This record gives sequence, C-alpha cells and structure tokens, in this order.
Amino acid sequence: MAPNREICAFFFENKGQGDYRCQLCGTPRKQQAGTGYSNLLSHLNLKHPDFEETYDTSLATATPLSSFGFVSEAAKCRYQWLQWVVERNMLLTEVDDPLTRSMSSWKPVSSKALKLDMQRCSKSVGVLVEKELGELFGLMWDGWTHGTAHYVGIYGVCYVRGMRCERLLSLSPLNDGSQDADVHIDMFKRVLALYKKDISMVAFLVADNCATNQRIATLLELPLVGCASHRYNLAVNRYLASYETELTAVNSLMVQLCHVNNAAELARFTDRKPVKRNITRWSSTFEMVCRYKEIRDSIRQVDAVEEFIPNGSIHKKLLALLEQLKKLDSVCKTLQCENTSMADVRVLFDQVADDYPVMASHLRPTAKIVHTPVFESALVKICNNTKLTASELRAVQRFVVEPTATSGTRKERAASNYASEILRGGKQMRTAGAATVSFHELAKVVPPTSNTVERLFSQCKLVVTPQRTCMLPANFGMLAFLRVNRDLWNAASLITTE
Repeated sequence: MAPNREICAFFFENKGQGDYRCQLCGTPRKQQAGTGYSNLLSHLNLKHPDFEETYDTSLATATPLSSFGFVSEAAKCRYQWLQWVVERNMLLTEVDDPLTRSMSSWKPVSSKALKLDMQRCSKSVGVLVEKELGELFGLMWDGWTHGTAHYVGIYGVCYVRGMRCERLLSLSPLNDGSQDADVHIDMFKRVLALYKKDISMVAFLVADNCATNQRIATLLELPLVGCASHRYNLAVNRYLASYETELTAVNSLMVQLCHVNNAAELARFTDRKPVKRNITRWSSTFEMVCRYKEIRDSIRQVDAVEEFIPNGSIHKKLLALLEQLKKLDSVCKTLQCENTSMADVRVLFDQVADDYPVMASHLRPTAKIVHTPVFESALVKICNNTKLTASELRAVQRFVVEPTATSGTRKERAASNYASEILRGGKQMRTAGAATVSFHELAKVVPPTSNTVERLFSQCKLVVTPQRTCMLPANFGMLAFLRVNRDLWNAASLITTE
C-alpha cells in the first residue's frame, strides 16, 4: 500500500491554505497542515472505493491521471470555451468580448490561447484518426464554392468497432487556380501524408459522377463508386424533361408571387409562402408543385397574377405529376439514410428503372455514367453474400481476406474407390472455395453516396457568414475538423497545452 501522502497528492489538487480539490469528482475538501490525511482519505473511501486500483494502474503504466479523464479546473474551463465555440459556430474573438465574459462563470481565456488549444486538440484527434484508418480504407470527397474560394472536403472511410466510420481528414481550398484531376490528386497525397498514409492504402473512391472525378479514378487506377444520389438526381431530371412546359408555368407563377405587393396580397389568404424552383435540384421542383397545390385556392384571390395561373388541363397534369414525384421523393430520402447499402441502392434503382423506363439510362448497373460497373456489382453481391464472377472477384481483390488454416486429422479413403473419392473431394473443394471467399468487412459497408460531404457543406454555410469573411482557411478547417470528429476529443485532449 502506498503512503497516504502520495495517494492524496495523486488524487487531490492543493489549492493552498488547507483547501484541496478532488480530481476525480471536483469536490472541495479541507485538511489542515500537520493533521494527517484522514479527511481526504475518508472522501476517497466513501465516494471512490476503487481509488487504490486506479492508483496502482497508473503507477504500473506510468499513465497520468488525465488519461483517466481527469483534468485540472483550468483545462476544464478551456475545454468548455472550445466546446462552445465549435458546437455553437461562434467567433473565435467572442471569448475576448467583455460582455461574453461577464455572462459566463468560466475562467476567462484569450482567443490566442483558444487557437493554441484548437491546434493541440486537432493534433490529438489526427493521431486517433490515423489509427482508425489502418492499412485499408476509402476516400470520399466533394467540392464547395463559397465566394471566390473552392473548398474540397475529404473523408476517410474505414471499418472500426464493427461499423463503418467516416472521418473528416481535410477541408481546405484549392489555391492553384485550377480544379482539374491532377490538382485534386496532389491534394489527396498531401492530406494522406499528414496521417502517414499513401494512395496505395486506398481501396476505393466515392464521389460524384462528373468527368473530373472519373478522371481522378482513372489516373489513380482505383475503382470509383459514383454517388447514387447524384445519379438519381440526373435520372429524375430526365424524367421531368417531358413536363418542362407545365413546370415552367408554375415557376413563373411562383416568381410573380414573390414580388413584394403580390406576396403581401397572398399573405391575406394564407400563411404559406411561394416556393421557386432550383433547376439543379429536382427536390425543389417537388416542393414547388406541392406548394402550388396547397395554395392554389389562395392564389386565385390575387388578381395581379391571374394570367399566370395554369389552366385546367395543365393543372390536371401537375396533380398527376405530383403523385409520381411523391414516389420518387421516397426513394430520394431512402438514399439519404446512413444505413442504406450498395445492395439496397441496386434494388431501388432496378425497380425505378422498370417503373420509369426513361430513367433507366442512368440507373442501370451498366449505365454509361458508371465508372467501374464490375466493382459496384461485386460490392452488391458481397452485401448479398452471393457468388462473384471471376472478373468481379478480380475487381475486389483488395478486400479478399486470407482464410484461416484448419487443423484436423485426414480422412482415410477406402481402397475400393480411392480414385473416385479423390476426384469427388477435389470437386467439392473447388466449389466451396469459389463460394466461400472471405472479404474484409469494409467491402460490405462501402457508402453508396457522398451525402456526408454534402451535409458538411450545409453546416459550413452556418460558419462562413458575412461577419466571418476574414476568417483564415486554416482556422475554418480546424473548426470543421473538430466539429465533425467531435467524439474523438474531450477535456483530456487539452492537457498537453498546460
């Protein structure tokens, strides 16, 4: 048993004047000098009966108390400030504001100290991400243009603790004045080098089906899983092309209703606002037609837009289209689900292609827009646990796991049919071998869409507001990195900054 003095020095922070603070629960205790440690030890025995085990473990592994999740009061305050800035999208300089400090009970911290905490915390998270990626992972990315800057968000896709894990690796702008494939590849290599990885460890790519991304996959000689949501968006737009006249009429009506005087008149009859169409997103077309149906009776009360209201025949076509759009929208929402697999996408696309033949050119497994159809087909079969063809097996060779060696006694063959048993056994082994190839678990959870990156960009719009146009890209990237990988850092991550 260690001396009481050492145990109390380990678990309590000496605040001076006989005041101590328990580092396990933060409870203040008093113990006058020269009176022993009975008051402190009684607290440990009452509130933390396993303190001896914690102490012995720390000594055996030379691990500081912070590794158990216990930090000083100063580190805890800095963590709370950082958590507030990251999770609430606050300005870094907000921590310097006198009014903000007056409204908080936390110990004040400067913006410079907060930036230092962000850097240290990001390094700590980076080490954990490096371990999670391992030796086999995928890359998922997309681009976002804000003002004059074009940002590229890069995620690493790996298999950790029995589930798919998507970690933000980088969010930084392209400053080369170009957005071609070579520039993207150079960025990928630089980002992977930060995590001590290289392109040879990448098993697949996930991105939109645009020409640049397909060129990237070709140059890297890696299979590309084209974003299923992107393909579906293109397919639905193809279906809507035959209704362009009717949709244009409704959009013109909505534009007129958005004018100030017309909007004020419409507000007298309904609380619903007009919705205009976004030509790049078919879901906005669905929302526009839905809103048109909801407020049609109110629209007829606005005399200024009477000539823009669709006639009876167009109205009937729009109602019929709306019923179809409801079905297509349900597929769109299913593609947004986190647990939707490659096999689920294949089932959905096959059925939609059968019901809407005009969309088949984008949804079939062998559609021209698909960069690596054999690879995607192999992933679907792996999800369904069905046998792969020879070409499909070659496409997913990176995921093949060596079978474990089996031990046991050899079966003695009868002398009368020795040759027959050898041939029969060989045939069984060949058949079983083709059907029971083992694959890395990552192959079963390859994401069919890059919607995760799209969601990141939606969050970024809340950060890069007009009040923060001068924010440095490095600070912006760190904020996004810590926000997305929030589960990888806590107060103990700041201990190295003390």
